[in-house]
Formats: sequence, structure tokens, C-alpha cells
Amino acid sequence: MNISLSAERAAQKPRVDIAAWFARYGTIFSLFALLIIFSIARSDVFPTVDNLLNIMNQVSILGTMAFGLTVCLVMGLFDLSIAAMATLGGYVATFLLVQYPDSIGVPVAVLIALATAAIIGVINGLIVSYLGISAFIATLATGSIITGAMLGISNSKTIITGIPDEFMAIGQGSVLGVSNPILIMLTIGIALWLLLEHTQPGRHLYAIGGSAEASRLSGIAVKRYAPLAMAICAVCAGLGGLMAASVLGAGRPQGVGDGYLLNAFAAVFIGASSLRPGKFHIIGTFIGVMLIGVINNGLSIMGVPTYWQYIVQGVLLIIALFSAGILAMRRR
Repeated sequence: MNISLSAERAAQKPRVDIAAWFARYGTIFSLFALLIIFSIARSDVFPTVDNLLNIMNQVSILGTMAFGLTVCLVMGLFDLSIAAMATLGGYVATFLLVQYPDSIGVPVAVLIALATAAIIGVINGLIVSYLGISAFIATLATGSIITGAMLGISNSKTIITGIPDEFMAIGQGSVLGVSNPILIMLTIGIALWLLLEHTQPGRHLYAIGGSAEASRLSGIAVKRYAPLAMAICAVCAGLGGLMAASVLGAGRPQGVGDGYLLNAFAAVFIGASSLRPGKFHIIGTFIGVMLIGVINNGLSIMGVPTYWQYIVQGVLLIIALFSAGILAMRRR
């Protein structure tokens, strides 16, 4: 009797599910492992406060754009216009400041640039919601239109003179030793985390991403949320481009956001394999952004050729998606 009871209790004891643990915490483990490896390899440079702040500064624009993209992907919407939107944000602000220096100040120029991005994002959302066009196709088309418009308005010329110092301070200034881009990224991240995790609209966004039809039947006005999500994504992309223009001290009419597009998607998808596998969330995106930043910074410090950074990021993304897929299959 005692033997059978002991066997029963042993059978009831929870087993350590290695696959589930890896799916939830593998990305975080990888981040800490890389931090340790690079710290040992370059103990004189990598594990310093200055370098940590440098890493965060390097990924601040990427992080800002990736946080906005997370909101879209929560709904299952792929926004490919963020690269063009980043270009638009930086160029519109610098164009207004140079063309109308006496009537438009930095705050107004920034607001106009972000409002323009928001309007385009709302239009994208309306096209997706009310015309039934795939977000992938709609935003690809919108991005192409924005790129053409920027090149036409600018005559393909970069703005490099006449930009006020107040605008430069957005990307080049700091508060208590922490650069403004880091503070902007963290502010956007916290705001969107609160939106998604602690508000009714955020819960509705997750519900729609899970099942739009079930959400509609439960009384959620599904069509209203695509314009909201895509406007947020567009504003974050425009803000990222504006930060880039401030850092560079130039308003470029093309190519500003191209280098961030794939990395933004990579960061969000890597984040979707952290803590809550298969679900997009802001904390996960931040982990993904930092992972990319640590890889790039660590490999650069060690003198590894740039092409290896792309290879490592690609391999990491595949592993992240694979680990999230393992848990999703086990849940079926």
C-alpha cells in the first residue's frame, strides 16, 4: 500500500519541461550568456557603464521603431511602411525648420512631422479595415508612395545646413549622463507597455490578434483598432527617423529607415519567444532589441567583420522562432 502511494505521488510530481523552459527563457539566457562571454573576452571595454549606455544609445532608434511595430503585430498586422515613415519623420521636421526658420520652432516642427506620420498611419488602418486589403500589401504600397513623394519634394537633395541646434539636441543631448535617445526609447516603451498591458484598448488589441471574428462577436469594434495600431506604429517610426536626423544633423529624403526595417521585425519576433512564447509584447521586444545591440557591440569590440553580425542575427532569429514554435506545437 505504501509503495503504491509513493509511486502515485512520484507520478504526480511536476516534471521539468526543458523544451518549455527553453521556449520561455532561452532568449534571456542567451542575452546573459553573451554579456558574460563578451565581458570575459574584452574585460577592459565591454563590462562598463559607459559601454552599456553606448549599447542602449546605439539601439534607441531601433527600439523606438520596434515598440511601435509591436502594437501592430499584436493585432497580426505587418507594417512595411515604417522604413519610409522614418525617412518622412526626419525630412519633414528638418524641411520645416530650414524653410520657415522664423515662423516654425522645433516643437511645432516635431509635432507636424509626427502628426503627418499619424495621419498616414490612420489611412493605412482605414484601408486595411474598411477595404479589406492585406496590411502587408497596403503598407508596402504606402511606403513606396512616401518614398516617391519625399524624393520629388526634395529633388533628391539632403538638407545639411540651417538645422538649428535645438533640433540637434534631441539626438545629441543628454540628461544626467543619459542620452536623450535612450530616454525617448524608454519613455515610448513604458507608455506602450502600459497601453497594451493595463488598458482596455490594449486588451482588445490582443483579443483581435487572437481571433478577430471572436472579438467581433463579443462586441469589440474590430475595425476601429487597425487605424489606432497603425497610427501608433507610424508615429514611433516617424519619431525614430526624427531622432536619426537629429543624430546625423541632416534631413535625408531616402534610405533613413531602410537599415532598421528588418532589425525591427527581428527584434519583435525574437521578443515573441521570450517569457510569453508566441505572443508579441513590449518587454520581449526590449529583450530582442538589447540582444541585437549586445551582439553588434560585442562583435565590433572584438574586431569581428560586420557581415558576421548579420549572420548571427539571422541564426538567432531562426532559433527564437523555432523555440516559440516548439511550445506552440506542444500546446496543441
